[in-house]
Amino acid sequence: MRTFIFGAGASVHAGYPLAVKLWHAMEGWTLATFPEGHDFRSAVDTMNAEFDLSKSFELVLTDLDDRIEPFLRERPTTPEGIQEKVMLVYLRVAVKTMIPLYFNSLRSQPAELYRVFADHVLAPGDAVITFNYDLALDREMKRARKWSIGNGYGFEIDTVGDSPCKLLKLHGSTNWRGELFQGSEGFGQTSWEDLSLGQRPIIDPSEFQFLEYGNASDPQCHNGRARIESIIMPTAKKKFFNETSLGREWEGFWDSLWLQAGEALNSSNEVYLIGYSVPEYDARARDLLARRSNKTAAVKVCCRKGTADVIESLKKLIHLGNTDIQAAHATTFEGWVSSMNRV
Repeated sequence: MRTFIFGAGASVHAGYPLAVKLWHAMEGWTLATFPEGHDFRSAVDTMNAEFDLSKSFELVLTDLDDRIEPFLRERPTTPEGIQEKVMLVYLRVAVKTMIPLYFNSLRSQPAELYRVFADHVLAPGDAVITFNYDLALDREMKRARKWSIGNGYGFEIDTVGDSPCKLLKLHGSTNWRGELFQGSEGFGQTSWEDLSLGQRPIIDPSEFQFLEYGNASDPQCHNGRARIESIIMPTAKKKFFNETSLGREWEGFWDSLWLQAGEALNSSNEVYLIGYSVPEYDARARDLLARRSNKTAAVKVCCRKGTADVIESLKKLIHLGNTDIQAAHATTFEGWVSSMNRV
């Protein structure tokens, strides 16, 4: 069994930006797409005025959350404090709405390297772990008949059968949504089992169509008005739960995905890490690699100019056993796919 781990560097070929370039790409898209006076244009101006946007956007969004946190713990009493709280909360809602819309604006572009990977490299029984939100890989794996939405994300939808490979999206996906109270708008809609968000994300019919499933649908999707759009984790400080009036929800859901990822790594004799820099702030991912990896597995790294740094970082994390960690046959995704295709 093999496990393939993908980061943002793998999706660059399909037109998706790296985290360090995400804000500037979103800014350009916003200015080109929305008229003056639009809320998103105002959000761009405010972000540029208030934050250091030269660093990874995950860290920028964490700075935004850190500025909001004191206002959530204690209500501001001065006009200036109230104004700042309103500005920051509005800004967080606007920016986190923009992210999945921007990603979805790119998804009509071809993903040729993912196509070759899915057709000629991936085999039934392999697992894919990705920290990306986009659907470029999902669609190519489905086209290659290596993945099915029925249980391929690591949770059961029960509509289109078992998946030959798992695609575990550990930071969420733009096509995962939350639907409050299973779409019900009346009283008495809460159950102790499902609480307010149910047991898992739901997927809209339009997303089934994008993944080329025709008229298939999610039986738990009721198109209710009260929704959480796009379950993704764009901040550096990730919370693998949703805090609601009923307590923490979906904590078990996230734990299940990460447990499956750990089981895949433990069962693999080969692990390929592609386009993922293993950043210091991504604590849960680093712990996953350190604690749940098969210490006898061969680990191959393909991360462009950062390949050597990633190898050194992994050697410090995976310090037990005889783990073989080395550069892959190529440091670019294109070169790696080509070399794997010839094997």
